[in-house]
Amino acid sequence: MNGVAETSRPRIHQLPPNLVNRIAAGEVIERPASVVKECVENSLDAGATAITVEIDDGGKALIRILDNGNGIPAEDLPLAFASHATSKLTDDADLFAIKTMGFRGEALASIGSVSFARIVSRTPDSDGGCEITNRGGEMSPVKAIGANVGTSVEIRDLFYNVPARRKFLKASGTESGHIADAILKIAIARPDVSFKLLSGGRVSLDLPATAPVLRWLEAWPAEYAQSKLDLDVESDGICLRGIIGLPELAMPHLKNQYLFVNGRCVRDKFIGHALKEAFRGLCEPGRNPAAVLMIELSPELVDVNVHPTKSEVRFRDSSRVHGLVLSSVRSLLLGNDLVPRAKPQASFGNVEPVARTSMREQLASFFRADVGTPTSHSSGPIAGGHYLPDVPVAGSTGGPPHDPPGAATSYDSDPREAGSTSVPQTGQVLVAQNATSAIQLHNSYLVAESDDGLVIIDQHALHERIMFEDLLARVSRGPLESQRLLIPLVVSASPQQIDALEMLAPIFAQLGIEAAAIGPDAVAVHAFPSFLEKLDPAAFVKDVLEKAETESARLDHETLLHDTLDMMSCKAAVKAGDPLTPEEIRMLLQRRNLVDRASNCPHGRPTTLKLSLRDLEKQFKRTGF
Repeated sequence: MNGVAETSRPRIHQLPPNLVNRIAAGEVIERPASVVKECVENSLDAGATAITVEIDDGGKALIRILDNGNGIPAEDLPLAFASHATSKLTDDADLFAIKTMGFRGEALASIGSVSFARIVSRTPDSDGGCEITNRGGEMSPVKAIGANVGTSVEIRDLFYNVPARRKFLKASGTESGHIADAILKIAIARPDVSFKLLSGGRVSLDLPATAPVLRWLEAWPAEYAQSKLDLDVESDGICLRGIIGLPELAMPHLKNQYLFVNGRCVRDKFIGHALKEAFRGLCEPGRNPAAVLMIELSPELVDVNVHPTKSEVRFRDSSRVHGLVLSSVRSLLLGNDLVPRAKPQASFGNVEPVARTSMREQLASFFRADVGTPTSHSSGPIAGGHYLPDVPVAGSTGGPPHDPPGAATSYDSDPREAGSTSVPQTGQVLVAQNATSAIQLHNSYLVAESDDGLVIIDQHALHERIMFEDLLARVSRGPLESQRLLIPLVVSASPQQIDALEMLAPIFAQLGIEAAAIGPDAVAVHAFPSFLEKLDPAAFVKDVLEKAETESARLDHETLLHDTLDMMSCKAAVKAGDPLTPEEIRMLLQRRNLVDRASNCPHGRPTTLKLSLRDLEKQFKRTGF
């Protein structure tokens, strides 16, 4: 029995080269777009300045890549289809400082093993070209042929001998889309090169050589061009360039986000996280900012030999790259006007006739009024006595309300915290400096004059942002002033929520909240921030416990603090429907000009829409005043 078992046991043997190449093709060549990507990268490494890709049947029947690069010498052409043959690496040192797009020398060998492939090439110093074919791993001798300088790689019947892989290819239109996307990702980083894609004889992509910003904009829908910010930063040997979309362009998907490292389009969790963190509070949760980011650094500081498709990288110092992206993008956003433009319609749509008349009358009243004259539309205190930070005018004194008598104020160090009349460095001043009044539509929206038109403000969203920034500034200076409750408030809690109290303890200490478990299913609230006395302490603590229970796995201290301040701000801010006095409106308008990120509430919703005089002229069919 033992003898029989031993003779039937498979022996270790070396796989034939063709089978090795087909196995490699399974990793490197996923679909026709993979072929295009590998061949176009080879063209760029060969110095091409013009690349044309022709496909039929979504690349399944034909892929042809033509370039005007340096070509392949006739004596080197047999090695083009050889496994692990390349001109881009010579020793170990080259592998740790890769400067080319390709470097493994396995793409053409893999492609040739699963298709009918043909290469025609000519170098600038040759009188003619040369040709070699590869039919599923069987190569022909090199022969002379007439050709232009450069290289043509032709692939027919991809995966003809791997039916399982061919069966999983999608419809021609889908595969053509993947090819166009692959070319675009390469082209974005190389504006100095022209790219053209022909599908079934028709031009589907045409990108002439152009300026970098114009090429970067090809990654986005055309209408995004008016909503971008240019980024150009260099720090400690790392160069960061690109374009950043305004928060209004953020989408649930990542289709409009392109990240490049040394010209290579990559997926990287560190860069992606830094970008999303920079937009925190400026776009809604779950949405991803539009961006084209180009990161250039020494090849020794990044490893691109991580993934078979070279779509992932590893940084030697990922925190350094993360910090640069986060700080640079955040500074860019805070230094610019982020208020979205209103999209005026030809009519008031489905608004009821009475409501239309009311809006028209209020708007007419506003524009008839003298600038600086307070309106009398609303009166009385903010409903519920909500806290509204005061804004001292020039020459006045005093800090924010509710500070204890005689307490020192640190607002002198940052005019944005005190409401100083000096212009902030955020670039978000849109309300005219001499406009101290606005009309209040439906006790929810404020309409005020701006330097070039008007702005419409969501009073709740704006007050929420003001509250958040004020709370954040106070917390950064020390714990909030706390008021002990005469009778502790008891909150029912699950065992998981009681466990979360330990994680919440540092946050509660910063916020002036004192809460402790008093049993297996209850928490007592003993103290609460004094200036938020109108909030229900028990309900607020209950909300925080529920959030910590459901999201504790992904909440770090900073995120949890910001989320808790978000909740505080939302609950304490004026609500839609709350009437405001002229003085309260004045305070909101002045504070809006001074607070960071005033264009969006902490949850990312816009606080303000702007309507320029040009927009109004268009709506009234005028060419100018």
